[in-house]
Amino acid sequence: MKIRDRLLLAAEQQFAEHGAVDTTLGQIRAAAGASVGALYHHFPDKSDLYRQVWEHAMADYQRAFWGVLGEATDARDGVTGAVRQQLRWVTENQSRAKVLVSARPLSTRDSESNREFLRNTHRWWRTHVGYGTVRDLPLDLLYALWLGPTQVYARHWLEGISTTAPTAIADELATAAWETLRTPDHNEDGAAR
Repeated sequence: MKIRDRLLLAAEQQFAEHGAVDTTLGQIRAAAGASVGALYHHFPDKSDLYRQVWEHAMADYQRAFWGVLGEATDARDGVTGAVRQQLRWVTENQSRAKVLVSARPLSTRDSESNREFLRNTHRWWRTHVGYGTVRDLPLDLLYALWLGPTQVYARHWLEGISTTAPTAIADELATAAWETLRTPDHNEDGAAR
């Protein structure tokens, strides 16, 4: 593994374990087995390293999310599959998930990759709104209703507040998301009444 990748992985693990504020560059360097020079060659400071770790975690999450959404055969499969995927991803990528539920670096919201992900997700949603299958909602409200409960549960599990694995409650949250987002004239299977 290249030194830059080792540093990113070590930083991800240290930020997840100790938080961005309490993690030191010395801890990251020691965990990666890297010299001071190697660390500063790849990352000018801790905030840049944190931003890159955060962006890497977000890109990984978005790839997994879009992989399910892009392959969905209908709106119900997309809505419920995305909820299940989010909970599966959190379970399988706990360090990355802990980084993502921490403070978001300021520059990441406006990144081109994040804008593209949101555009594609919104386009997918608008297609199903056009079919009359799901409710016509602003993107911020859609996000809160669709993934808000999933994120709250994941955060509680990562913090040790909830003890049941996210994948064990995925079906319940997926069904709740579908029931909330489908249009009233479509039944729970997505078919028109």
